Amino acid sequence: MKAKRTFGQATALWEATRQTASDDDFAKLENAERVILAHRPTSFADAATMLEVVMEQRGDGRSDGLDLRAIERVVSLLRNTAADAPRPGKTNGSGIVLGASRA
Repeated sequence: MKAKRTFGQATALWEATRQTASDDDFAKLENAERVILAHRPTSFADAATMLEVVMEQRGDGRSDGLDLRAIERVVSLLRNTAADAPRPGKTNGSGIVLGASRA
């Protein structure tokens, strides 16, 4: 029985193979994209990854490319906000722990 790929594993595979995927890698890459796109984001970084996958598809968007550039700006904002955001489970100075992990 095959283990179900996690979002993190799918993201790592997608990032490592998306630019250099051979025909042999296509099924793995397609599966990774499905896992990523079906994921419910729990962070801005997750959301950014999902938008990057959508952007990579280049679909039937606007002929002037404004839609893709807008998504690129959203990804940039999400990545920057995620990098600056406080980590869950850290104290905020008042001794209260925020962002407790959900099991």
